[in-house]
Amino acid sequence: MKFSEKWLREWINPKVNSSILHEQISNSGIEVEYVKKFEPIIRGVFVGKIVQCTLHNQSNKLKVVKVDIGRKQLLNIVCGAMNCRHGIKVLVATIGAVLPNNVKIEMVLLKGQFSEGMLCSYFDLGMFYSNKIIECSLETPIGTNINNYLSLKDNIIEVSVTSNRPDGLSILGLSRNIAAVNDLKISPFISKSVPVVIEKKINIDITAKKECLNYFGRIIENVDINVDTPIWMKKKLFFSDMLSENVITDIINYVLIELGQPLNVLNSDCINNTIIVRMAKNDEKIVLKNKIQIILNQEILVFSDINKILCIPGNINSNDVDIDKNTKNIFLSACLIKKQAIAYIKKKIFSNKILEYYNYGIDPFIQNQAIEYATDLIVKICGGMPGPISNKKNNSSLNAKKTIRLHHKLLNNITGSFIHENIVSNILYNLDYKSHFHKTFWDVVPPNWRFDILIEEDVISDILRIYGYNNICLNPLQENLNYKKNNESTDFLLNKSAIILINKGYYEAINYGFIDPKIQNIIFPNKKKILLSNPISQDMSCMRLSLWPGLLKNISYNKNRQQHSIRFFESGFCFSVDKEKDLGVRQEMFLAAVISGNHLKENWYDKSRKLDFYDLKGDLESILESICELNDVEFRHEIIIGLHPEQSAAIYLSNNFIGNIGTIDPRLIKELNISSSTFLFEISLSSFSDMKPSQIQEISKFPTTRRDIAILISENIPVYNVIKTCRNFFIDKKVEINLFDVYSCKEFSNQQKSLGISFIFQDEKKTLQDNEINLMMNDCIGVLKEKFQVILRK
Repeated sequence: MKFSEKWLREWINPKVNSSILHEQISNSGIEVEYVKKFEPIIRGVFVGKIVQCTLHNQSNKLKVVKVDIGRKQLLNIVCGAMNCRHGIKVLVATIGAVLPNNVKIEMVLLKGQFSEGMLCSYFDLGMFYSNKIIECSLETPIGTNINNYLSLKDNIIEVSVTSNRPDGLSILGLSRNIAAVNDLKISPFISKSVPVVIEKKINIDITAKKECLNYFGRIIENVDINVDTPIWMKKKLFFSDMLSENVITDIINYVLIELGQPLNVLNSDCINNTIIVRMAKNDEKIVLKNKIQIILNQEILVFSDINKILCIPGNINSNDVDIDKNTKNIFLSACLIKKQAIAYIKKKIFSNKILEYYNYGIDPFIQNQAIEYATDLIVKICGGMPGPISNKKNNSSLNAKKTIRLHHKLLNNITGSFIHENIVSNILYNLDYKSHFHKTFWDVVPPNWRFDILIEEDVISDILRIYGYNNICLNPLQENLNYKKNNESTDFLLNKSAIILINKGYYEAINYGFIDPKIQNIIFPNKKKILLSNPISQDMSCMRLSLWPGLLKNISYNKNRQQHSIRFFESGFCFSVDKEKDLGVRQEMFLAAVISGNHLKENWYDKSRKLDFYDLKGDLESILESICELNDVEFRHEIIIGLHPEQSAAIYLSNNFIGNIGTIDPRLIKELNISSSTFLFEISLSSFSDMKPSQIQEISKFPTTRRDIAILISENIPVYNVIKTCRNFFIDKKVEINLFDVYSCKEFSNQQKSLGISFIFQDEKKTLQDNEINLMMNDCIGVLKEKFQVILRK
């Protein structure tokens, strides 16, 4: 929002200079983006009176005037302005005067008449366009300098607010904050009720009760829409970049900036008896000015009568009911609409300043006052006969403010210093809270316009910004933490994993925890999402369930830039719905990686091949081997959402699920813009929180002995089960068991496969004898025959 400092000081004028005022605005939680001084260089311009006005003898469009500026001789000036006439007081730029943009006034000859100066318009003074000369008050003394008369020197301030401070988007809201900072009190805004002259009204019906909470409106007849906007209003709107060519639009813009409530004006003669607030029908249309046509759907809120759509929120008016220079009777309206309905309009149609006000939030109880305030301005400036205000409210959605308990001890603990209860009570009073102190706490009710205040911490934040952060002691906070040093903490695991993956050619990615819900739906279609109420943007409106969406987006981005060998990893929190956790959200740390494309960059020595499942599995096993016993890790074939049904596995550690690994589901390749050779894994690091650090063991001095066996086994039996059985058999012995060959052919009956398994024996106290090893091997083969019906190959 942009406004002039003098406009703000009309509402609240603390005894501080401009720089301190701007700092107070920022300290109150409303960011001042910039301050621009408006100080046009104007010299030699004075108030004068036209004492004679005649038509130019060579042009009907020009007039020759005699002007008295308090000097001995009258000035002869040629002027073409429409409102130039005898008896008015004007601003006169004399010969030698300097105007903005370094314009110098000289004597000129116009169609045979010398002009000894110029009668000034606001455009000549570096402001808004106007083809009329400025008419000064008749009480203004002749010869008054322009700088004393217009007082053009001002500061233009532009502020921006966060989504939780919509009260900063109006002069009224800013005034309340400045008053509280300076320990002042402004009177509550109560608009004057305009007397009802006619009884004519338009009925209102709200069928979209979830989207529209209330609607107010009144008819004003016999309005002169062609009058000029008053200079005092033009000047303020010019500084706010909200000046239009229509006086009615100027008035509702003026009310918008002062109160923060959007208003809309329609031609009441074109409305059929009742306004219906409803959802549009699919393929329903609205035609705007310049024959722009918008096709709507049932997700868009509209205002209509029984025959046609009148407008869409954001003052997007149908050409049939929009006002023009011939309009005499108008319908002035104000409403309160939920943010979700506004967000959909912004996404599907377009956005404007009006929609931004709705999107940030509006005082739910100011609509009637805004109607009265705007009506009063319209009647005073344009004339007219107002009717009664019609209204419809959805009271169930406008709940009264709940009482919040504020504890004095918590306030002092958070600030790290003591703030006296009298100071706190005074701040709450200045901020228009209703409060009652009970020795150690306050029961407070925020004002209606602070609908962002929901919990105790919100109230504390509100108090501190008025108390002043500079007034809080800089003593560091002290807290006793029960910290147990643990080499296998999450940070340790992350650092160790990162080193391993980086050494294998991976790059670390850091993505936002907010993702596009569309991508999450593609990968995890049946999982519950956690949506944000105030997202940064639509493609960052959902909390991530997994690290995969961000990593796949990284793959797509690099694939589009001709990268053919891609390896990324990321660690971070993911969020899922869990009613047993605080706020119903489970937060868990994950480590994930993705690979895609070629195994190696193109070179003269190695043959090019695509990355595969086992490349990623090997990298994951390198990580797991560094933090736990790899023998305790099991990869089980399971169907996993988002992965290829035949190339996916669930990962278990000591029979506890810790993550997934696999190839991306081929049905998602086109939608995600990735290649078929894309493989991912993801593991939960919380599964390793209880892992004990590895123990250093002495290396045996005695030699190893190897035995190999080849067995035939059913193709349906997982190799892991065979290896696990062998390990369990030798659980008390130091034996390294490894699968070194898998073979199958047509000669094998009953869908069998051949497994080659090596056993490497070593004892810490002696050299093992052949008969000992042979006996153990025979017993192990016997266990395999009994459990899996294996056949020993020779």
